[in-house]
Amino acid sequence: MQAVRRFAAENSCEVFVICAEIEQELAELDDEEKSMFLDDLGLTESGLEKLIAASYRILGLMSYLTAGPQESRAWTIKAGTKAPQAAGKIHSDFERGFIARR
Repeated sequence: MQAVRRFAAENSCEVFVICAEIEQELAELDDEEKSMFLDDLGLTESGLEKLIAASYRILGLMSYLTAGPQESRAWTIKAGTKAPQAAGKIHSDFERGFIARR
């Protein structure tokens, strides 16, 4: 494992450990039980959460969040996208009229 960590450090790569057995157990728990289980293991997040975050970083992506009375949603966009262009991912009219004109 140390050789892998050394190689990753030398090549600006990320390394983290994912235990399939722990991930399987987490998948069977509700949110409160997951939190307690992770705390007992001394972990702050699951391997799946680490994998998703690393994938977004590597691919240069981020989430644009919207919320309304009927639904909340996360839209995947390129990191650094400005708000009007991010709004355009939802609907092209939003990008054109993002800033109210007086």
